[in-house]
Amino acid sequence: MIFMPRKKLLVLALALGLLWTMLAVSMCTANEEMPSGEYFTLVDENNNMIHKTGIKVNVGDEYISADNARYKVMEIKGDIAICSYQGEERMPVVGYDTKTQAWVFKGQDVPVSSGDKKPTIAVYHTHSDESYVPSDGKESIEGNGGIYDVGQAFVDELKNQGFNVKYNENNHNPHDINAYSRSRKTAVTLLKQENPDVIVDVHRDAVPADVYQAEVEGQEVTKIKLVIGKQNPNMKTNLEFAKKIKAVMDKQEPGLSNGIYLGKGDYNQDLSPQAILIEVGAHTNKKEDAEEGVKLFADAMQSALGVSDTSSSSPASKPLTQDNQGSLTTIIILIVVVAAAGGGFYLLNKGSSSK
Repeated sequence: MIFMPRKKLLVLALALGLLWTMLAVSMCTANEEMPSGEYFTLVDENNNMIHKTGIKVNVGDEYISADNARYKVMEIKGDIAICSYQGEERMPVVGYDTKTQAWVFKGQDVPVSSGDKKPTIAVYHTHSDESYVPSDGKESIEGNGGIYDVGQAFVDELKNQGFNVKYNENNHNPHDINAYSRSRKTAVTLLKQENPDVIVDVHRDAVPADVYQAEVEGQEVTKIKLVIGKQNPNMKTNLEFAKKIKAVMDKQEPGLSNGIYLGKGDYNQDLSPQAILIEVGAHTNKKEDAEEGVKLFADAMQSALGVSDTSSSSPASKPLTQDNQGSLTTIIILIVVVAAAGGGFYLLNKGSSSK
């Protein structure tokens, strides 16, 4: 009488363990970062420098450079990532429509959003401590770091353009591998409560200042890099959205883009087909330059979303749809795990009744 319940508890524990593992894998595969002061250098087959990043680079990661050359990491030697040139990335073709007074993409006759109501954009920070040494005095502040000032500049500019903006200032410290698990709760809350069209996780990189420093429209700014997680079911739609933003940046704010990085992980982008992570400069850049850069990025966001400069009676086009294949696969696996656990209980009960 005592032995059987213990066996059932063991089966239950195993089943719950499997379920928890599957949920953890499907929910968040956090991307690792390099230790403070270290970074990866991406080079081509001829040892020409392509890019530098504070993200821990893995074989299979990809990078679309500012000039739209696509590279794939083939080998890693220490802090050097050797990349193979994959060709020129095919980018969306964008032009300005004088009738709708909005930027539109080839094959899309009307803006994504038009009329009086503009899209809702949600903003948050996974790494709440990130700061800018020249302005904040150090690269990390345990409370709310200088990245919040950059986030506020972004939010203010979006509001000036008439966007409905929801800025969540939750602190997700410490800056460790579990930060994305903590910020996931914030992202889920924003999505449930606000139903945003776009959700943006604002970061800064950790590389030498010259990687991001630029002059755009006659003012000192930091470049903006978009980061996409390759291990999430929305990767294709996330990337297409990022490419739209970059295409507009290249047209509207030449020199502002620092490319698109496709890294190992999901960055919680499985939650939305229009979820993006942006790197606004590095810890070695001035925060004020980062603020100016992110304001220009806000202008590009308006155009990438096809928002008219004035009210228009044109209907909004169909929004992006979510890739469901990865989510469906996860659900099927969970069902199999639950079925296996149920079978275990059945066999135990059958064995008990036969004694």
